[in-house]
Amino acid sequence: MLTVALSTLRVRWVSFAGTFVALAFGVGLMATAIPVIAATGGVATPAQHRYAKAPVVVVPNTTIDVVNDSGQVESTAIAQQPGLPAAVVKAVGATGKVIADHSFYDQLATGAKDQAGRGWSIAAAGGYRLTAGHAPARDGEVIVGGGARSLIGRTLPLTTSTGPMTVTVTGVTAKVPFEDAVFFTDAQAARLSPAVDALAAYGSPAEIRQAVKDGFGGTSHALVLTGDARLTADPHHAELLALMDSVDTPLGLAAGVAGFVAVFVVAGTFALSIAQRRRELALLRLVGSTRRQLRTLIYFEAVMVGVLASTAGCAMGLAGVPLCRAWLIDHHIVTADFAVPVTSWALLAAAGIGMVTALIGVLVSSHRAGRVNPGEALQEASVERRPRGGHIFRWMAGGLALAAGIVAVTGTAAVQPEAGANAAASASLVLVIVGACATLAGVLAAPLIRLFTALPGLLAARRDRDAADAGGAVWTTARQSALTAFRRTSATTTPVVIIVSLAGCLLGTIGTINAAQVSGVRQQLSRTDYVIQPAGTPGLSRTVVQRVRSVTGITPLVTTPTTVFASRPLKPALARHAAAVDSTALGTVADLRVSSGSLSHLGPDSIVVSDIWPGSPKTGQRIKVWLADGTRKNLKVAAVLAAGNTDVRAYVDSSYGGTTTLASRIDVRLAPGADRAKTVAALRTAVHGLGARVTTAEQVAAAATDANEESSRNGILMILGLSILYAVIALANTLVMTISDRRRELAMLRLAGATTGQVLGAVAVETLMCVGAGAVLGALGSAISVTGSWAALRQLVGPTPAVVPWSTIGELVAVCAAAALVAAVAPALMALRRGAGRNILADISGEAG
Repeated sequence: MLTVALSTLRVRWVSFAGTFVALAFGVGLMATAIPVIAATGGVATPAQHRYAKAPVVVVPNTTIDVVNDSGQVESTAIAQQPGLPAAVVKAVGATGKVIADHSFYDQLATGAKDQAGRGWSIAAAGGYRLTAGHAPARDGEVIVGGGARSLIGRTLPLTTSTGPMTVTVTGVTAKVPFEDAVFFTDAQAARLSPAVDALAAYGSPAEIRQAVKDGFGGTSHALVLTGDARLTADPHHAELLALMDSVDTPLGLAAGVAGFVAVFVVAGTFALSIAQRRRELALLRLVGSTRRQLRTLIYFEAVMVGVLASTAGCAMGLAGVPLCRAWLIDHHIVTADFAVPVTSWALLAAAGIGMVTALIGVLVSSHRAGRVNPGEALQEASVERRPRGGHIFRWMAGGLALAAGIVAVTGTAAVQPEAGANAAASASLVLVIVGACATLAGVLAAPLIRLFTALPGLLAARRDRDAADAGGAVWTTARQSALTAFRRTSATTTPVVIIVSLAGCLLGTIGTINAAQVSGVRQQLSRTDYVIQPAGTPGLSRTVVQRVRSVTGITPLVTTPTTVFASRPLKPALARHAAAVDSTALGTVADLRVSSGSLSHLGPDSIVVSDIWPGSPKTGQRIKVWLADGTRKNLKVAAVLAAGNTDVRAYVDSSYGGTTTLASRIDVRLAPGADRAKTVAALRTAVHGLGARVTTAEQVAAAATDANEESSRNGILMILGLSILYAVIALANTLVMTISDRRRELAMLRLAGATTGQVLGAVAVETLMCVGAGAVLGALGSAISVTGSWAALRQLVGPTPAVVPWSTIGELVAVCAAAALVAAVAPALMALRRGAGRNILADISGEAG
């Protein structure tokens, strides 16, 4: 059977081209994704980091135990570190040389958003090297890390969390990969940020550990880090780990979708190949081959195609890894020092997945091949026979999958609507719906084509004409051909269904989620007249907040991001995104969907929570929480909010926002009778030159639209790109495969008096009917997915639009139609030319090759 399989591949290589391309692209994507995902699992210890030159680093060990989504207990660091106690600083200082690190936000006018301020002495711990100038000697003098020599001697504006100041640059250092820093004198850094964030110690590690223990009176609330563990004290390390987490989801989804599409392409290609080779298989049965041998033959063919495709895919992966890394860096998804080693195990894993995909794709086809009877070598008619078992399987499998998808999206909307706002969770439902539509394509294509072609018959009946003549000979021939050659129709329709439904479901679901986020922002700002936002800075300083509050005729609502850890009976829960706000202004300025209670009751002793807060607390109930600085509080629930499509799950009083945390925005509501023009002018004057700008609520909503679309577009392009590409290739390959079986059919049409143009027209119309049927089924799957997301999100944010990417779907249908027409008409034209004149009769009798 191996020899027969090799011969079949050599003679019918065109039939397996689509399978090869689909598997090669799928393996190539996996060979690219697996090393990248593996690289995100951990960050290698770089040669240079914030404390690379310090033998020992002492940092606060302020953590709490929380329970993650898997039910496992994790030690999580609090968001606002209070710094090391003075007793520990004094005790560690007695062990030898120690440098205190005071780190805080600052930003030069031309500096990066994440620029940090530090004392000059700690620069030695990170391996900084002064390239020009001299160290700062007095307040107001700074050294710019990675700065240009031309900065030396210049006086520049600088912003800190407390407000603006001016500094004089006395020196610059070589650029380092882990941060952008501005160094002050140690004394000024300590005044700007009194908390000691870390100690770089140069004494004996054992003595330092004992000193830390003694400093806390026998208890250990600080970490003593040595070796590679020092990297965890570098904030850049935590940021890099967070960036790595954002890479796994789109790459994993892309690889999953690639394998999903490849299974359908392989299954469709082999099913059509079996249908074309029934006489050959029957002859093999006639000469003594068993059913098991025929099934083995199909598996051999799949294995050989899989080996070739996996080899090509691994080669593509070797080229794809550096391209993927560059793409991730260019789109600011990872940092420039992100490294992706390509290992043999990753390539073997990708190749193995490709082989498994090929074998899964031929399960049904091999079973069908084994059922071929020897008598079919003599009895096989030209007209295809419908496999009842295959149709029953498609109805059952596709119907059950579609029902499961509908139940899932309905249940999500009714029971857990917040899951509808999770793009990653929605993707799994998308694949179920797409798979159901692709499975049903084989049995629903013919009814849809009958529906398409019913209109000319109805028009003919109204004019007392024969319905058989409706639409003309070309139309009738194309209709009958599509309805009779159901395998060809199914194989042509399925890739179109996959392309349209996959794009429509993913783009529609993401678009609907983005629209809901915008609707939520617009609803929350419905009472707001103006919004103060950062302009080139990561947040708003205290000076901005104070100046805005001093403007008369307004009610400002200052929002500061924070974290609140929920506490359930016996164990705490995961950290929840929260906001510290002006409690007196929350109910007046923000329009939040309150289920119970009142926003006006929020104060230092209370909290406002979402109705999906752990434990589902009621208004008036007291709940235990940890604040961002680790403080344990027992707060009264002032109000419960209906779950919205937002990350904010709780609101606390502004006194819990922290003294160094920057405000994220200030919502402003004008007082009744206030002069709008004068008030706006006063606001703009108040924030001028402080890294802030005055915008309208509608501009904020529009900016949210842009940000949401940009954040999702990159991941969607990664997921859809290759899947759509090789689905189009599979579509073209399917049509090229069928032309060899249609040569007699085309020759008969020419003998019957049809012109070459009419024959080609019939081929083109039949192809467009199949593409149209696939587009309708794909649009149906898209509608189910988008409707489910819309229904869930409507529960969260109220009225919000459902986004159906009609223009994109139309463009993809046009691409499918163009590719299908070229793949169907061009081979048909060549077949007609070879069968012109006297060769037509020979072709019909089977004498022509």
